[in-house]
Amino acid sequence: MKKAILFILLLSLGACGYIDPSLTDQTVVYTDAPVRKSSLQVSVHPKNKQYRPLTAYFQPFLIQQENSDHRHLADAFAQIFHNVWTEERLFPVQEFQPGTPYRGLRSALEHAQRRGADLLIFGMVPYFYAGHTLDDTAITIQMNIYSVQDGTLLWTMMQSARIESRLPDDYFYVRHEFRMNDSPFNLIIRDIAKDMSIPLKSWLPSPDTTYRFANSTEEVKASLTAEVPITATDLATSPDAESSMKEMDLGNDKEDQEKTNRPEINGVNLNIEFDFDKAVIKKASYPTLDAFGEAMNSPELKGRRIIIAGHTDAKGSAAYNLELSKKRAESVKQYLIKNWNLESSQVDVVGYGQSRPIAIGSDKDAMQKNRRVEIRLAE
Repeated sequence: MKKAILFILLLSLGACGYIDPSLTDQTVVYTDAPVRKSSLQVSVHPKNKQYRPLTAYFQPFLIQQENSDHRHLADAFAQIFHNVWTEERLFPVQEFQPGTPYRGLRSALEHAQRRGADLLIFGMVPYFYAGHTLDDTAITIQMNIYSVQDGTLLWTMMQSARIESRLPDDYFYVRHEFRMNDSPFNLIIRDIAKDMSIPLKSWLPSPDTTYRFANSTEEVKASLTAEVPITATDLATSPDAESSMKEMDLGNDKEDQEKTNRPEINGVNLNIEFDFDKAVIKKASYPTLDAFGEAMNSPELKGRRIIIAGHTDAKGSAAYNLELSKKRAESVKQYLIKNWNLESSQVDVVGYGQSRPIAIGSDKDAMQKNRRVEIRLAE
């Protein structure tokens, strides 16, 4: 009976740890000490979901607890958070500049604005304790997210976590020891960052959603009125495009949205050509814009708010292309207002520059696909 109990105990402990067997001494089972977290507190959050992907700038954390190494810790803690949120694909562009000193919220917002970001992400650490491999390690993190445009506080989230040092559990035949992680802050902060990404995913649309290209009024209407957003696969435009779109495989984008409960936003890509290095629309693209304008005046879409996003290829600097993409999106807006009577308040514009390519490579076809105008519904 004792042997059976020992066998079951070894199986249960060995399933989550490392066993060091011994014939003369107690067998030792090692498991990693777990991260224990408080509930995530969200004290400020937006009322409505976001309809377009937003770019973000990460400020190094503010270490509020007195410490001689606060600058290094500010960068290190923020870097871990930045890495996790990059992995979680929250934003199409997420920038972090280590070593940037904190000179107040206004200065941080101005810096984020110069970098072309929509959001300022600012973390604060009111408490931490470093026990390394010998003692408890604990930290409390508060994350504030601001709108760069007007400085509005959009999100405030706070969570505490720790890895506790524990004495071994002695079961006579077996001793269960808990190993302290040699990088405890990395482990704890990654867990907190993943928890905080969950409410953000329910607010933000996926930055990786790629819409199909449309050339006709019927294709635009089908894309913008579909019950489920139509994303791009290798679907080729055909006279039977509408029926083909209904049958197309929506791929992993839909599966990912179901898992994370992300907002589902209808949209479409337009292949709009501009004069070289300018925001002047070529006449060859007028029919495509007219097809879109006609669709927006249909009973199904009339009066709906939209977001026009400009994209460029990778030629030139990122800053230059960002500005050029905004100007090109504005040109499309003005064309639709002038020729199809859309209201200015009905249309928002944004530029992403070269940050969201949909084709890989530097050949002519890939560059042309990346120079596009993307239009999403905004409600």
